[in-house]
Amino acid sequence: MSNSAQDLSQKEVLKHINFLLSNDEEAYVRVLLAELHEADIADMIERLEPENRGKILTLLHAQTASEVLTELDEGVREDVLESLDSAKIAELVNEMDSDDATDIVSELSEERVSEVLEQVEDEYSDDIQELLGYHEESAGGIMAKEYIAVNQDWTVERAIQEIRDMSEEVEDLYQCYVINNEGMLEGLVTLKALILADGKHLIADIMDDGIFPIKSDQDQEEVARIFERYDLVSAPVVDPEGRLIGRITIDDIVDVIQEEAEEDLGIFGGTGEEEILEDSIFQIARNRLPYLLIAFFGEVLSGLIMEAYKLSLEMIVASAFFIPLVMAMGGSTGQQSSIIVVRGLATGEIDPRDIFSRISRETRTALITGLVIALLIFLVVFVWQSNFPFAVLLSSTLMIVILNASLFGAVIPFGLQRLNIDPALATGPFVATFNDVIGLLIYFTLLTASLPLVTGG
Repeated sequence: MSNSAQDLSQKEVLKHINFLLSNDEEAYVRVLLAELHEADIADMIERLEPENRGKILTLLHAQTASEVLTELDEGVREDVLESLDSAKIAELVNEMDSDDATDIVSELSEERVSEVLEQVEDEYSDDIQELLGYHEESAGGIMAKEYIAVNQDWTVERAIQEIRDMSEEVEDLYQCYVINNEGMLEGLVTLKALILADGKHLIADIMDDGIFPIKSDQDQEEVARIFERYDLVSAPVVDPEGRLIGRITIDDIVDVIQEEAEEDLGIFGGTGEEEILEDSIFQIARNRLPYLLIAFFGEVLSGLIMEAYKLSLEMIVASAFFIPLVMAMGGSTGQQSSIIVVRGLATGEIDPRDIFSRISRETRTALITGLVIALLIFLVVFVWQSNFPFAVLLSSTLMIVILNASLFGAVIPFGLQRLNIDPALATGPFVATFNDVIGLLIYFTLLTASLPLVTGG
C-alpha cells in the first residue's frame, strides 16, 4: 500500500472512531482497536478530538492501556490523565514498570498523587515515592526498581531459581547484578555464564567485575553518553555508598536522547519542545514571542545603525545593495559554528576545556571560507560596479565579518555552559541578531572611513 493510501486509510479510521465515540458505539471501537499495536493506538489518540482521547483508554485491557499511556506525547498524556479518575489511573500504574509509573504520577497534581498512591499496592507505592525523590533528569529519575540481584556467595543453582521467582516482575532480563551481604554492587553475571556454568559453582567464581555503575545523581545526558561509549544495553544504578538501587535499560536511554534532541531543537528554533501537539494557539504564541522580541529589538538596533550612517548610503548607493549579503554571511557563519559546538557539547565529543583549540580551528576554517567568499564578491562588484576600491572594501569587510561571526558562534556556547545555561540558547535568534548588528557596524564603519577613496573624492 502506498503512503498516500495509508494516510487516507488512517484519516478514515480516525473519522470513524471520532464518530463512533461521539455516539457511544464503544463495542465497534474495541473491534477497530483489537489488531493495533500500542504505539499505533497512541499515535491515533494524539490525532483524535481532545474530548475523545481519554475514552480510548477505558475501552482497552489495563495492560494494553498502560503501555499506550506511556507511548503518548507528554502534552497529550497530561490532557488524557485529567480526563481519567484516580481509580483508573491507579489501575494503569499497577501494570507499569516503576520508572514509567513514576513518570505518570509525576505529571499529576499533589492531591491526585496522594489519591492514586493510596490505591496502588503498598510495596509498589513505596518504590514510586522513592523514585519521585530524584530529579527527573537524573539517573535516579529514569531508573527502574525492577532488576535481579544475586549474592556473590550463592551457587549458580540458587541464582537460576531467583531468576525464575522474579520472572514475572522483571520483564526484560539482560544480566543479573551481583551484590555482597551489605547490598554493595560487586559485579554482574550474564545469562550465558549462568547456563554454561556448573550448578554447584559460586557466583563469585563466574561473575564479571568489569561493570559500569551509574551514580543515582548523574545527569541523564551523561548516562546516555556512557551507554553510547561502552555499547551498553543496561546498567546498574548505585547510591552514594555503592549499594545497588536500580537499573537503567537502553529503552530509557533512547527516550532520553529523543527528549534532549527535542529540547535543543525547540530552543534552537525559539519554540517549545512540546509545541507540535499543543492545542492552544495562545500557549504556542507565548512560547515563541520572547525569542521573536529579542530578534525584533536587535533588528531595530540594526536600523538605528543604518540611520546613523545614512550619509554614507546617500553618497554611494551601491553599498545598500550588499547589506543583505553582509548580514546573511555573518548570520550563516555564526550559526554554523555555534551549532557544531552545541552539538559537540551535548554529545560529549567536545570538552568544555577545548575552548582554545576550538577557537583556533574555527579561525582557520573561517579564513578559508572567508577568502573564497571575499574573492567571489570582489569579482562580482568589480564586474558589476567597475569600482576597484569598493570591491576591495566589500571583500575585506566580508572577510572580517565572517571571522567575527565564526569566533562568536564558537565561543558563546562555552560561555553559556559555564553559566549553567543550555548552550542551545546561543543559536537561532541570538546569533543571527548579534551578527546582523555587528556585521552592519563593521560594514558602515569601514565604508565611512574609506569613503573618499571609494567615491574617488
